[in-house]
Amino acid sequence: MRKVIDLCLDMPLDADALTDMLCSMCLDPHYRGYKHTYGPGIAAQAGLTVEELDEIFADEGADGFVRTVREAAEQHAVAPKQFVRYLDEIGVEWGITCDGSHDNRKTAAIVQAFPDKFKGFIFVDPNRGQAAVEELEVCVKEYGLHALYLTAFRTGLPADDKRNYPLYSKACELGIPVHIYSSLNLSKAVPYDIGHPRYIDQVARDFPELKIMAGVSGWPWVLEFLCLAMRHENVYLNFETHAPEKIGMPGSGYEPYLFYGERNLKDRICFASNWNTQSLPVEEIIAQVEALPFSDDAKEHILYSNAKTFYEGL
Repeated sequence: MRKVIDLCLDMPLDADALTDMLCSMCLDPHYRGYKHTYGPGIAAQAGLTVEELDEIFADEGADGFVRTVREAAEQHAVAPKQFVRYLDEIGVEWGITCDGSHDNRKTAAIVQAFPDKFKGFIFVDPNRGQAAVEELEVCVKEYGLHALYLTAFRTGLPADDKRNYPLYSKACELGIPVHIYSSLNLSKAVPYDIGHPRYIDQVARDFPELKIMAGVSGWPWVLEFLCLAMRHENVYLNFETHAPEKIGMPGSGYEPYLFYGERNLKDRICFASNWNTQSLPVEEIIAQVEALPFSDDAKEHILYSNAKTFYEGL
């Protein structure tokens, strides 16, 4: 069985996080685009369907929706120890994760409980200025977390916005990498292209010493996404959130991965499941990579060795 490193390894959602996610998808008009894309799989984790959620809201209102979803989520909760045993069984050596609510203290508790299995993402809001920089430092030095994660559709800031720059500088000082969301988003609260790869290009030019993981596949700007790693030695890529099987589907827009992943970007593309969002078991997402028409050597790079190189020393 091949060893795997997962660079977006979700923890099973607890009742609060699962309830919050379904509330956003089903009740917040800004996030309705996610309701019928990822919503069915997320609802299934609570033993529900999107249709049932609509009925609950119609019959019981927002308060009843929250109460019913939380009760269902509690019944389907998976304990962390159970999840770790599962990861061992399927060959996942380690993964980087976060608490479902993006609470850095809770993420630290997960990492401290299972230090050989998990590294931890750090979420801070760059709009908070120096307070965000100080929080990042605390998360590394006191909590023992490992990488900053910036998501433009949550912060409202493209990657090259100067409000992010103090965080990049601090990440360089602390010797940690940054993961940056780079893909189309379905939130109507921000521009659809706020995560365009072009914004990361400027960051990589301004911070050549910063390790950057451009994530979420770059779709629909896949060629521009791949170009980031061609231009910048400090940029790696992953396709979290998007099913790897799409890479082998004509017309999907992901086809360039097959060409470049076998050639000059073989040492830059990493596996990242984000299995909660995809609502697929981790082993199924791994199997999709194994089924792609890559050489065995390229698969080894994608599933294991590239991530090991990127996180070397941490």
